[in-house]
Parts: sequence; C-alpha cells; structure tokens
Amino acid sequence: MTMIDTLYDNHYKSREKLAWEFAKILNQEARELEAAGVDIIQFDEPAFNVFFDEVNDWGIATLEKAIEGLKCETAVHICYGYGIKANIDWKNSLGSEWRQYEEIFPKLQKSHIDLISLECQNSRVPMDLIELIRGKKVMVGAIDVATRTLETPEEVASTLRKALQFVDADKLYPCTNCGMAPLPRPVARGKLNALTAGAEIVRKELLA
Repeated sequence: MTMIDTLYDNHYKSREKLAWEFAKILNQEARELEAAGVDIIQFDEPAFNVFFDEVNDWGIATLEKAIEGLKCETAVHICYGYGIKANIDWKNSLGSEWRQYEEIFPKLQKSHIDLISLECQNSRVPMDLIELIRGKKVMVGAIDVATRTLETPEEVASTLRKALQFVDADKLYPCTNCGMAPLPRPVARGKLNALTAGAEIVRKELLA
C-alpha cells in the first residue's frame, strides 16, 4: 500500500489491483530471503495510518498475500513517517492524540502477522491502544529517530513499563520508532546503547 501510494499507475488504473501484484512479487522475494536463512521479515506500511478504509478492505489482505507460505516470523512496521514537509505538517495536524492505530488494529490482530512494530517514544499515540492487539508480539518503539538527543536508559524503561500494561512481557520487543539511517553513526549507536540499557532495567524488574 505504501509503494503504490507514491507511484503513477497507467496500466491497472486501480490501487487495489496494483497492490495485489506487488504483494505477489514481495511474497516471491520473501520466500527467497527465508530460503537464504532470514529469521524475521518485516514489511513497512506507514500508509496503514492514512487510508483506513482501504487498509481494512484490502490492505491487510494484500499484506497476508505477501507473507503467504512463509514459516519464518513476519512483522509489519507502521510508523507516522519522517523527514519530508508533508509528513511533518500532517503529524502537526493530528492534535493531542494520535489514534490512527485504533482504526486498523482490530483486523490486524486477526491477521497472520507475528509482530507489529509501533511508534511510541515522543509520539502522541495513547499506549492503551496496544490492548487492541493483545496476543500479538509487539515491537515497542522506545527510541525517537527524529531527534539527535539521546534517550536515557530510564526514559526507555519508562516507555516499556507503560507498554507492559497492555502487552505480555514475553511478547514485548523493545525497538526504535523507525529506521536510524538519517542519524550520524555515533548518535545511532548511543541511542541503541540506551535501548539496550533501558530494556535491561525492565528485564531485571520483571525477574525480581
């Protein structure tokens, strides 16, 4: 869905038809990756936070097609987008609460996707929305990739503690909000170190 949102289609003249074709191609590529030994394959779908009717009508179904036949774990990453002015302006227009996940979680909870990757650090996403995907493995974004300011381990731990109210501990995977490619290497490394240290704090609390 995210790919077709940025493409001009003069052949199918249908977002849905084009999405199904891409799903078939992605499935073939995913099967090759699995055969090469990949343990987890993640699909990025920030468009899931925008086109709610299409997501529920055919977006999740085409995602299911992309993972068809895979035995490795599969993940879908749904962030709010970064970098370009259009994304920034859109996020600024969303108000005090970002409830977009609420529109798609019920159907995603019933899908065959194993892990769902979410943007939680410094976002306006109400953490209780995670309850809607109870039972899924959840990759909780505890690192903000839109700033070069380093999180502290305690800040990471605080985000994870909030998420633990709505996801079982054995299904919580601490991660970053999104990719870290725009960040300088020392900053990215510092943020990952904070993520590791924050997760260790919570892990010790759970084992105490």
